[in-house]
Amino acid sequence: MGGIWKTYKKISVFYKVLGGFVMGIVLGIVIGPPAANLQFLGLIMVRLVSMVVLPLVMSMIVVAVGDVGGKSVGKMGALSTIMFTLSSIIAIGIGFGFAFIFNVGYGIEPDVAWEITQAAAAPTVMDTIINVVPNNIFAALTSADLMQVLAFSIFVGAAITMMPNKKHSAMLIDVFSAVGDVMQKVLSFVMGFMPIGVMGIMAWLIGTQGLGAILEFAPFIGAILATTVVLHLGVHTFLFAFLLGRVPMGHFLKSGKEPALFAWATNSSYATLPVAMTAAQKMGISDKIRNFIIPYGIVVNMDGTAAYLGVATIFIANVYGIQLDMTQLIMIVATATLGSFGAAGVPGAAVVMLSAVLAMLDLPQEAVVLLLGFDRLIPGPARTVNNINGDLAVASIVQRFVEKTTVKKPEDAALVEVEEETVR
Repeated sequence: MGGIWKTYKKISVFYKVLGGFVMGIVLGIVIGPPAANLQFLGLIMVRLVSMVVLPLVMSMIVVAVGDVGGKSVGKMGALSTIMFTLSSIIAIGIGFGFAFIFNVGYGIEPDVAWEITQAAAAPTVMDTIINVVPNNIFAALTSADLMQVLAFSIFVGAAITMMPNKKHSAMLIDVFSAVGDVMQKVLSFVMGFMPIGVMGIMAWLIGTQGLGAILEFAPFIGAILATTVVLHLGVHTFLFAFLLGRVPMGHFLKSGKEPALFAWATNSSYATLPVAMTAAQKMGISDKIRNFIIPYGIVVNMDGTAAYLGVATIFIANVYGIQLDMTQLIMIVATATLGSFGAAGVPGAAVVMLSAVLAMLDLPQEAVVLLLGFDRLIPGPARTVNNINGDLAVASIVQRFVEKTTVKKPEDAALVEVEEETVR
């Protein structure tokens, strides 16, 4: 028995989670609806991760800002925001393309009796700015408002760097760093439960929804999966990580496989944060870059959601036989890109944004219900995977252009300095 346990401990997290993923699918198929009784395993896992995430994010951001100072943080924030915005625009464009290629929505009859409810409005730019600032940090922590916790942590880190008493500054940095170390240790315990939690989630999904439920929506599923692959390989891996971040493509894909699998299983960027942090470290991203960019990306980056909105809007328009013109397509891009920052971190953010886009285009808002039945099985996980991949890719770009370092050797993720242009 001891030998089996030692062998199991040597297996990487990826293969443990993959094993749980496959076992969950098999159990769901074999057991059927009663597999819903295993859902509690997944819920426990997500709660355990969520328990650690907020204090971990706060400590990491405070230390990152306190160590590098406001000027460097400003550069990191500005560059990452530009790249996240650019990738969202590209993502929604790719979604449009595959929606047209797969002819999504044609042949589906909207004959289900739906209740028409008032759609949640997309946040305005002003609402987004106001909602970033917490009026009560304890309320923000209680409600798990990651955007406000992030803002508060940046303020605290910046204040620490400006304290006249440098001994106190160093002491506070050490305290927050110690809190982060403790949370990382707690997280290592939680990671041991992840394969079991993933198994429970997949068994519940397959057992209750079944694979047959998605056959009618095969073109929509195909467009979502094709968009996911192209966005991940073409944009995140090749364009961002390889060309701009100078990270070897194989190394990027290998480093990101664990958070991608975990993101697919949990359908939660929030819960995937700790795994993404570990992946960024393996990839060779420095502590000060990953401690800022990955949590920031979890909050504001919604590449997957943007791509989903492109496919879903075309789908619903085709179901109702409505032809969208170029002006309307541009409106969708603008609304989805701006609104994603405000909707980030909101449960069901994709549904909120899709409802808002449909309202803007005078399309039936209740048609969102068409896509909710199987959302948790494929579209939701696909969105989450792209969100996480985008965070890692942008982190490599920020490292190269702000810290002036990049990954040279995939074997050990050794960091080497990039030659800076001489200013004369």
